[in-house]
Amino acid sequence: MVAIYGKFLYRGEIIEAGIEIENGVIKDIKKTIETEKVEKIDGLILPTSIDVHVHFRDFEESDKETIESGSLSALYGGNCLVVDQPNTNPFVDNFDEYEKRMEIAEKKSYIDYTLNLGLTLKNSERIHEIIKKIEEKYRIPAVGEVFLQHNNPEFQIPYDVLEETRKKISKLITVHAEDPSLIQDTRPPEAEIEAVKRCLEFGDFHFCHVSTYDSAVLISDTNSTFEVTPHHILLNSEDLKRFGEFSRVNPPLRDKVEAEMLFNVLQLADILASDHAPHTLEDKKNGTPGFPGVETTYPLMVNLMRRGLIGIRTLTNLMAINPAKIFGFEKYGGIEIGNYANFAVFNLKGVSKIKIERLHTKAEWTPFENFEAVFPERVYLKGELALLNGDVLIEPGIRKKEETDPGEVEESEKNTGSSEN
Repeated sequence: MVAIYGKFLYRGEIIEAGIEIENGVIKDIKKTIETEKVEKIDGLILPTSIDVHVHFRDFEESDKETIESGSLSALYGGNCLVVDQPNTNPFVDNFDEYEKRMEIAEKKSYIDYTLNLGLTLKNSERIHEIIKKIEEKYRIPAVGEVFLQHNNPEFQIPYDVLEETRKKISKLITVHAEDPSLIQDTRPPEAEIEAVKRCLEFGDFHFCHVSTYDSAVLISDTNSTFEVTPHHILLNSEDLKRFGEFSRVNPPLRDKVEAEMLFNVLQLADILASDHAPHTLEDKKNGTPGFPGVETTYPLMVNLMRRGLIGIRTLTNLMAINPAKIFGFEKYGGIEIGNYANFAVFNLKGVSKIKIERLHTKAEWTPFENFEAVFPERVYLKGELALLNGDVLIEPGIRKKEETDPGEVEESEKNTGSSEN
Protein backbone atom coordinates (compact mmCIF):
# COMPACT_ATOMS: atom_id res chain seq x y z
CA MET A 1 0.00 0.00 0.00
CA VAL A 2 1.16 3.54 -0.78
CA ALA A 3 -0.22 6.90 0.22
CA ILE A 4 -0.04 10.56 -0.65
CA TYR A 5 -0.71 13.50 1.65
CA GLY A 6 -1.80 16.98 0.68
CA LYS A 7 -4.65 19.40 0.02
CA PHE A 8 -7.48 18.13 -2.15
CA LEU A 9 -11.15 18.51 -2.89
CA TYR A 10 -13.19 15.97 -0.97
CA ARG A 11 -16.98 15.99 -1.13
CA GLY A 12 -17.09 19.63 -2.05
CA GLU A 13 -14.56 20.90 0.47
CA ILE A 14 -10.80 21.43 0.32
CA ILE A 15 -9.17 19.40 3.11
CA GLU A 16 -5.63 18.42 4.03
CA ALA A 17 -5.37 14.70 4.60
CA GLY A 18 -3.87 11.44 3.41
CA ILE A 19 -5.09 9.17 0.64
CA GLU A 20 -4.26 5.48 0.96
CA ILE A 21 -4.00 3.65 -2.36
CA GLU A 22 -4.12 -0.09 -2.93
CA ASN A 23 -4.09 -1.78 -6.36
CA GLY A 24 -4.78 1.54 -8.03
CA VAL A 25 -7.88 2.28 -5.97
CA ILE A 26 -8.45 4.74 -3.11
CA LYS A 27 -8.69 2.53 -0.01
CA ASP A 28 -9.04 5.19 2.67
CA ILE A 29 -8.96 8.95 3.30
CA LYS A 30 -7.91 10.12 6.74
CA LYS A 31 -5.99 12.79 8.60
CA THR A 32 -3.31 10.45 9.93
CA ILE A 33 -1.54 8.00 7.64
CA GLU A 34 0.33 5.14 9.31
CA THR A 35 1.93 3.51 6.28
CA GLU A 36 5.64 4.19 5.80
CA LYS A 37 5.24 5.01 2.11
CA VAL A 38 3.68 8.45 2.37
CA GLU A 39 4.49 11.11 -0.20
CA LYS A 40 3.82 14.73 0.75
CA ILE A 41 2.36 16.58 -2.22
CA ASP A 42 2.69 20.32 -2.73
CA GLY A 43 -0.08 21.97 -4.73
CA LEU A 44 -3.79 21.33 -5.10
CA ILE A 45 -4.82 17.74 -5.82
CA LEU A 46 -7.85 17.54 -8.11
CA PRO A 47 -9.50 14.56 -9.79
CA THR A 48 -8.25 14.00 -13.31
CA SER A 49 -10.54 15.09 -16.10
CA ILE A 50 -12.67 12.88 -18.31
CA ASP A 51 -12.94 14.38 -21.80
CA VAL A 52 -16.08 12.90 -23.34
CA HIS A 53 -15.60 14.42 -26.80
CA VAL A 54 -12.36 13.96 -28.72
CA HIS A 55 -11.47 13.13 -32.31
CA PHE A 56 -8.20 11.20 -32.26
CA ARG A 57 -8.27 10.55 -36.03
CA ASP A 58 -5.73 7.74 -36.70
CA PHE A 59 -6.68 5.12 -39.32
CA GLU A 60 -6.30 6.90 -42.67
CA GLU A 61 -5.91 10.32 -41.01
CA SER A 62 -2.88 9.59 -38.84
CA ASP A 63 -1.18 12.69 -40.24
CA LYS A 64 -3.72 14.77 -38.27
CA GLU A 65 -3.55 12.84 -34.99
CA THR A 66 -3.19 9.32 -33.67
CA ILE A 67 -4.51 7.63 -30.59
CA GLU A 68 -0.94 7.67 -29.30
CA SER A 69 -0.31 11.40 -29.89
CA GLY A 70 -3.81 12.42 -28.83
CA SER A 71 -3.69 10.43 -25.60
CA LEU A 72 -0.24 11.82 -24.81
CA SER A 73 -1.63 15.32 -25.26
CA ALA A 74 -4.57 14.37 -23.04
CA LEU A 75 -2.22 13.15 -20.31
CA TYR A 76 -0.33 16.46 -20.32
CA GLY A 77 -3.70 18.18 -19.93
CA GLY A 78 -4.62 16.25 -16.78
CA ASN A 79 -6.98 13.69 -18.31
CA CYS A 80 -7.34 10.06 -17.27
CA LEU A 81 -9.98 8.95 -19.78
CA VAL A 82 -11.34 10.07 -23.15
CA VAL A 83 -14.37 9.23 -25.26
CA ASP A 84 -13.32 9.12 -28.90
CA GLN A 85 -15.81 9.80 -31.69
CA PRO A 86 -16.54 7.37 -34.54
CA ASN A 87 -16.46 9.76 -37.53
CA THR A 88 -13.02 8.54 -38.50
CA ASN A 89 -11.88 7.36 -41.92
CA PRO A 90 -13.15 4.66 -42.17
CA PHE A 91 -16.24 5.40 -40.07
CA VAL A 92 -16.73 3.25 -36.97
CA ASP A 93 -20.23 1.87 -37.43
CA ASN A 94 -19.57 -1.89 -37.24
CA PHE A 95 -17.82 -4.46 -35.08
CA ASP A 96 -14.72 -4.87 -37.24
CA GLU A 97 -13.78 -1.17 -37.31
CA TYR A 98 -14.61 -0.84 -33.62
CA GLU A 99 -12.32 -3.74 -32.74
CA LYS A 100 -9.48 -2.44 -34.92
CA ARG A 101 -9.55 0.88 -33.15
CA MET A 102 -9.72 -0.61 -29.68
CA GLU A 103 -6.75 -2.85 -30.48
CA ILE A 104 -4.72 0.22 -31.43
CA ALA A 105 -5.71 1.92 -28.18
CA GLU A 106 -4.75 -1.09 -26.07
CA LYS A 107 -1.21 -0.85 -27.43
CA LYS A 108 -0.78 2.89 -27.98
CA SER A 109 -2.92 4.93 -25.59
CA TYR A 110 -1.25 6.60 -22.60
CA ILE A 111 -4.56 6.93 -20.75
CA ASP A 112 -7.82 5.00 -20.55
CA TYR A 113 -9.62 5.06 -23.87
CA THR A 114 -13.21 4.48 -24.87
CA LEU A 115 -14.97 4.78 -28.22
CA ASN A 116 -18.49 5.68 -29.26
CA LEU A 117 -20.32 3.71 -31.94
CA GLY A 118 -21.45 5.64 -34.99
CA LEU A 119 -25.03 5.75 -36.21
CA THR A 120 -25.49 5.85 -39.98
CA LEU A 121 -28.32 5.18 -42.38
CA LYS A 122 -26.51 1.98 -43.30
CA ASN A 123 -26.50 0.51 -39.78
CA SER A 124 -29.57 2.11 -38.16
CA GLU A 125 -31.77 -0.95 -38.64
CA ARG A 126 -29.16 -3.23 -37.05
CA ILE A 127 -27.80 -0.90 -34.37
CA HIS A 128 -29.08 -3.05 -31.49
CA GLU A 129 -27.39 -6.17 -32.90
CA ILE A 130 -24.10 -4.33 -33.44
CA ILE A 131 -24.13 -2.98 -29.88
CA LYS A 132 -24.78 -6.46 -28.51
CA LYS A 133 -21.86 -7.97 -30.43
CA ILE A 134 -19.40 -5.23 -29.50
CA GLU A 135 -20.35 -5.31 -25.85
CA GLU A 136 -19.49 -8.98 -25.61
CA LYS A 137 -15.91 -7.71 -25.66
CA TYR A 138 -15.95 -3.94 -25.06
CA ARG A 139 -18.13 -1.37 -23.36
CA ILE A 140 -19.55 1.35 -25.58
CA PRO A 141 -19.92 4.72 -23.80
CA ALA A 142 -22.63 5.98 -26.17
CA VAL A 143 -24.00 5.96 -29.69
CA GLY A 144 -22.97 9.15 -31.42
CA GLU A 145 -22.16 11.86 -31.98
CA VAL A 146 -25.21 11.64 -34.24
CA PHE A 147 -25.08 14.16 -37.07
CA LEU A 148 -28.40 15.79 -37.91
CA GLN A 149 -26.49 17.62 -40.65
CA HIS A 150 -23.54 16.20 -42.57
CA ASN A 151 -22.06 16.66 -46.01
CA ASN A 152 -22.21 12.89 -46.53
CA PRO A 153 -25.88 11.80 -46.86
CA GLU A 154 -25.11 8.41 -45.32
CA PHE A 155 -23.94 10.04 -42.09
CA GLN A 156 -26.77 12.58 -41.85
CA ILE A 157 -29.50 11.16 -39.63
CA PRO A 158 -33.11 12.39 -40.12
CA TYR A 159 -35.21 13.07 -37.05
CA ASP A 160 -37.44 10.05 -37.69
CA VAL A 161 -34.47 7.67 -37.76
CA LEU A 162 -33.10 9.21 -34.58
CA GLU A 163 -36.51 8.84 -32.93
CA GLU A 164 -36.74 5.17 -33.91
CA THR A 165 -33.23 4.54 -32.66
CA ARG A 166 -34.08 6.21 -29.37
CA LYS A 167 -36.97 3.76 -28.98
CA LYS A 168 -34.87 0.71 -29.86
CA ILE A 169 -31.87 1.17 -27.57
CA SER A 170 -31.47 2.20 -23.94
CA LYS A 171 -27.90 3.40 -24.40
CA LEU A 172 -26.93 7.05 -24.15
CA ILE A 173 -27.14 8.82 -27.52
CA THR A 174 -25.05 11.94 -28.13
CA VAL A 175 -26.27 14.43 -30.73
CA HIS A 176 -24.67 17.13 -32.84
CA ALA A 177 -27.70 19.40 -32.86
CA GLU A 178 -27.90 21.54 -35.99
CA ASP A 179 -31.09 21.48 -38.04
CA PRO A 180 -30.22 20.80 -41.70
CA SER A 181 -33.07 22.93 -43.01
CA LEU A 182 -31.63 25.99 -41.25
CA ILE A 183 -27.97 25.42 -42.04
CA GLN A 184 -26.49 28.29 -43.98
CA ASP A 185 -22.90 29.33 -44.64
CA THR A 186 -22.88 30.92 -41.20
CA ARG A 187 -24.66 28.01 -39.43
CA PRO A 188 -26.89 30.38 -37.39
CA PRO A 189 -27.81 29.88 -33.72
CA GLU A 190 -31.37 29.09 -34.80
CA ALA A 191 -30.17 25.86 -36.41
CA GLU A 192 -28.92 24.57 -33.06
CA ILE A 193 -31.91 25.79 -31.07
CA GLU A 194 -34.42 24.23 -33.49
CA ALA A 195 -32.59 20.90 -33.49
CA VAL A 196 -32.55 20.82 -29.69
CA LYS A 197 -36.29 21.56 -29.58
CA ARG A 198 -37.08 18.81 -32.08
CA CYS A 199 -34.98 16.19 -30.30
CA LEU A 200 -36.42 17.00 -26.89
CA GLU A 201 -39.90 16.28 -28.25
CA PHE A 202 -39.20 12.57 -28.57
CA GLY A 203 -36.50 11.61 -26.11
CA ASP A 204 -33.62 12.21 -23.77
CA PHE A 205 -30.19 12.77 -25.27
CA HIS A 206 -26.76 14.11 -24.48
CA PHE A 207 -26.18 17.20 -26.60
CA CYS A 208 -22.64 17.84 -27.83
CA HIS A 209 -20.89 21.23 -27.82
CA VAL A 210 -23.89 23.47 -27.08
CA SER A 211 -23.07 26.99 -28.23
CA THR A 212 -26.15 29.09 -27.39
CA TYR A 213 -27.75 30.33 -24.22
CA ASP A 214 -31.27 29.38 -25.43
CA SER A 215 -30.23 25.77 -26.05
CA ALA A 216 -28.64 25.55 -22.61
CA VAL A 217 -31.80 26.77 -20.91
CA LEU A 218 -34.03 24.45 -22.94
CA ILE A 219 -31.98 21.36 -22.11
CA SER A 220 -31.55 22.27 -18.44
CA ASP A 221 -35.33 21.97 -17.93
CA THR A 222 -35.31 18.32 -19.06
CA ASN A 223 -33.68 14.98 -18.24
CA SER A 224 -31.30 15.42 -21.16
CA THR A 225 -27.73 16.55 -20.59
CA PHE A 226 -25.29 18.75 -22.49
CA GLU A 227 -21.68 19.73 -22.80
CA VAL A 228 -20.02 23.05 -23.57
CA THR A 229 -16.54 23.65 -24.94
CA PRO A 230 -13.92 26.18 -23.87
CA HIS A 231 -13.94 27.79 -27.30
CA HIS A 232 -17.67 28.54 -27.15
CA ILE A 233 -17.37 30.32 -23.80
CA LEU A 234 -13.91 31.92 -24.06
CA LEU A 235 -13.86 32.87 -27.74
CA ASN A 236 -16.38 34.66 -29.93
CA SER A 237 -16.94 35.96 -33.44
CA GLU A 238 -14.65 38.92 -32.78
CA ASP A 239 -11.77 36.40 -32.80
CA LEU A 240 -12.51 35.32 -36.38
CA LYS A 241 -10.43 38.07 -37.93
CA ARG A 242 -7.48 37.11 -35.74
CA PHE A 243 -7.80 33.45 -36.73
CA GLY A 244 -8.27 34.18 -40.42
CA GLU A 245 -8.40 30.97 -42.45
CA PHE A 246 -8.12 28.93 -39.25
CA SER A 247 -11.42 30.20 -37.85
CA ARG A 248 -13.88 27.49 -38.89
CA VAL A 249 -15.41 25.24 -36.26
CA ASN A 250 -18.84 23.58 -36.05
CA PRO A 251 -20.90 24.92 -34.37
CA PRO A 252 -19.26 28.26 -35.15
CA LEU A 253 -18.12 30.82 -32.65
CA ARG A 254 -21.05 33.00 -31.62
CA ASP A 255 -21.10 36.72 -30.98
CA LYS A 256 -19.55 38.13 -27.83
CA VAL A 257 -22.84 38.59 -25.94
CA GLU A 258 -23.89 35.00 -26.66
CA ALA A 259 -20.56 33.62 -25.47
CA GLU A 260 -20.73 35.69 -22.28
CA MET A 261 -24.30 34.57 -21.60
CA LEU A 262 -23.31 30.94 -22.05
CA PHE A 263 -20.39 31.38 -19.67
CA ASN A 264 -22.67 33.02 -17.12
CA VAL A 265 -24.96 29.96 -17.06
CA LEU A 266 -22.12 27.45 -16.96
CA GLN A 267 -23.65 26.01 -13.81
CA LEU A 268 -26.53 24.75 -15.97
CA ALA A 269 -24.16 22.66 -18.07
CA ASP A 270 -23.38 19.06 -17.22
CA ILE A 271 -19.96 18.63 -18.81
CA LEU A 272 -17.03 20.63 -20.15
CA ALA A 273 -15.50 18.84 -23.14
CA SER A 274 -12.85 19.89 -25.62
CA ASP A 275 -14.31 18.59 -28.91
CA HIS A 276 -10.61 18.12 -29.73
CA ALA A 277 -10.54 18.19 -33.54
CA PRO A 278 -6.99 18.37 -34.90
CA HIS A 279 -6.25 19.02 -38.58
CA THR A 280 -3.17 19.70 -40.62
CA LEU A 281 -2.27 23.31 -41.32
CA GLU A 282 -3.11 22.72 -44.97
CA ASP A 283 -6.57 21.43 -44.04
CA LYS A 284 -7.22 24.48 -41.88
CA LYS A 285 -6.07 26.83 -44.62
CA ASN A 286 -8.58 25.10 -46.90
CA GLY A 287 -11.39 25.78 -44.43
CA THR A 288 -11.73 22.44 -42.64
CA PRO A 289 -13.65 22.98 -39.36
CA GLY A 290 -12.30 22.02 -35.97
CA PHE A 291 -10.20 23.23 -33.03
CA PRO A 292 -7.72 21.15 -30.99
CA GLY A 293 -8.09 21.34 -27.20
CA VAL A 294 -7.68 18.10 -25.24
CA GLU A 295 -4.47 19.37 -23.63
CA THR A 296 -5.61 22.91 -22.85
CA THR A 297 -9.19 22.51 -21.56
CA TYR A 298 -8.48 21.60 -17.93
CA PRO A 299 -5.49 24.01 -17.58
CA LEU A 300 -7.59 26.88 -18.96
CA MET A 301 -10.40 26.13 -16.53
CA VAL A 302 -8.09 25.73 -13.54
CA ASN A 303 -6.73 29.19 -14.31
CA LEU A 304 -10.27 30.58 -14.36
CA MET A 305 -10.84 28.90 -11.00
CA ARG A 306 -7.64 30.50 -9.69
CA ARG A 307 -9.01 33.88 -10.79
CA GLY A 308 -12.33 33.28 -9.04
CA LEU A 309 -14.34 33.09 -12.29
CA ILE A 310 -15.45 29.50 -11.75
CA GLY A 311 -15.90 27.61 -8.49
CA ILE A 312 -13.87 24.53 -7.67
CA ARG A 313 -16.96 22.40 -7.15
CA THR A 314 -18.45 23.52 -10.44
CA LEU A 315 -15.18 22.78 -12.19
CA THR A 316 -14.76 19.26 -10.82
CA ASN A 317 -18.42 18.46 -11.46
CA LEU A 318 -18.11 19.53 -15.10
CA MET A 319 -14.79 17.84 -15.78
CA ALA A 320 -14.74 14.70 -13.65
CA ILE A 321 -17.81 13.84 -11.58
CA ASN A 322 -20.62 14.45 -14.07
CA PRO A 323 -18.85 12.81 -17.04
CA ALA A 324 -18.39 9.66 -14.97
CA LYS A 325 -22.05 9.63 -13.89
CA ILE A 326 -23.59 10.45 -17.25
CA PHE A 327 -21.46 8.05 -19.28
CA GLY A 328 -21.51 5.31 -16.64
CA PHE A 329 -17.78 5.14 -15.88
CA GLU A 330 -17.56 3.19 -12.63
CA LYS A 331 -14.71 4.02 -10.23
CA TYR A 332 -14.03 7.28 -12.07
CA GLY A 333 -15.03 10.81 -11.08
CA GLY A 334 -14.27 12.50 -7.79
CA ILE A 335 -11.74 11.68 -5.10
CA GLU A 336 -13.74 9.07 -3.18
CA ILE A 337 -12.99 5.81 -1.40
CA GLY A 338 -13.46 3.00 -3.92
CA ASN A 339 -12.65 5.16 -6.94
CA TYR A 340 -9.48 4.89 -8.98
CA ALA A 341 -6.59 6.95 -7.67
CA ASN A 342 -6.60 9.34 -10.62
CA PHE A 343 -5.22 12.74 -9.59
CA ALA A 344 -3.94 15.89 -11.26
CA VAL A 345 -1.79 18.14 -9.08
CA PHE A 346 -1.81 21.87 -9.83
CA ASN A 347 0.45 24.59 -8.49
CA LEU A 348 -1.90 27.56 -8.66
CA LYS A 349 1.07 29.91 -8.75
CA GLY A 350 2.46 28.11 -11.78
CA VAL A 351 0.66 30.17 -14.40
CA SER A 352 2.07 30.03 -17.92
CA LYS A 353 0.99 31.09 -21.37
CA ILE A 354 -0.18 28.47 -23.82
CA LYS A 355 2.30 28.03 -26.65
CA ILE A 356 1.81 25.60 -29.51
CA GLU A 357 5.44 24.47 -29.31
CA ARG A 358 4.79 23.21 -25.77
CA LEU A 359 1.74 21.12 -26.71
CA HIS A 360 1.84 17.48 -27.73
CA THR A 361 -0.94 17.18 -30.31
CA LYS A 362 -0.01 16.77 -33.96
CA ALA A 363 -2.08 19.89 -34.68
CA GLU A 364 0.40 22.69 -35.25
CA TRP A 365 -1.75 25.48 -33.90
CA THR A 366 -4.11 26.30 -31.02
CA PRO A 367 -6.89 28.88 -30.79
CA PHE A 368 -5.69 29.60 -27.24
CA GLU A 369 -2.18 30.77 -28.09
CA ASN A 370 -0.95 33.11 -25.30
CA PHE A 371 -3.95 32.41 -23.04
CA GLU A 372 -3.00 31.96 -19.40
CA ALA A 373 -3.29 28.43 -18.06
CA VAL A 374 -2.22 26.22 -15.16
CA PHE A 375 -0.92 22.88 -16.38
CA PRO A 376 -0.67 19.96 -13.95
CA GLU A 377 2.75 19.33 -12.43
CA ARG A 378 1.84 15.75 -11.63
CA VAL A 379 -0.69 13.27 -12.96
CA TYR A 380 -1.41 9.97 -11.23
CA LEU A 381 -3.21 7.20 -13.13
CA LYS A 382 -4.58 4.48 -10.89
CA GLY A 383 -2.06 5.45 -8.25
CA GLU A 384 0.92 5.41 -10.61
CA LEU A 385 2.83 8.64 -11.15
CA ALA A 386 2.48 9.08 -14.91
CA LEU A 387 3.59 12.70 -15.38
CA LEU A 388 6.04 14.72 -13.29
CA ASN A 389 7.09 18.27 -14.14
CA GLY A 390 6.72 17.71 -17.86
CA ASP A 391 8.30 14.25 -17.95
CA VAL A 392 6.21 11.22 -18.87
CA LEU A 393 7.04 8.28 -16.59
CA ILE A 394 4.92 5.60 -18.26
CA GLU A 395 4.92 3.80 -21.58
CA PRO A 396 1.89 3.80 -23.92
CA GLY A 397 -0.46 0.85 -23.67
CA ILE A 398 -3.57 0.58 -21.54
CA ARG A 399 -2.81 -1.06 -18.21
CA LYS A 400 -4.45 -4.36 -17.31
CA LYS A 401 -7.72 -4.50 -19.16
CA GLU A 402 -9.81 -5.65 -16.24
CA GLU A 403 -8.71 -2.54 -14.33
CA THR A 404 -9.23 -0.04 -17.12
CA ASP A 405 -12.64 -0.95 -18.49
CA PRO A 406 -15.10 1.76 -17.48
CA GLY A 407 -18.35 0.59 -15.99
CA GLU A 408 -21.45 -0.43 -17.82
CA VAL A 409 -23.03 2.44 -19.68
CA GLU A 410 -26.65 3.11 -19.05
CA GLU A 411 -28.66 6.11 -20.01
CA SER A 412 -28.41 8.32 -16.96
CA GLU A 413 -30.89 10.68 -15.43
CA LYS A 414 -29.98 14.33 -15.36
CA ASN A 415 -27.33 15.10 -12.74
CA THR A 416 -28.50 18.17 -10.89
CA GLY A 417 -25.52 18.82 -8.58
CA SER A 418 -18.89 16.72 -33.64
CA SER A 419 -19.36 18.62 -35.39
CA GLU A 420 -18.12 17.43 -38.71
CA ASN A 421 -14.78 18.17 -37.12
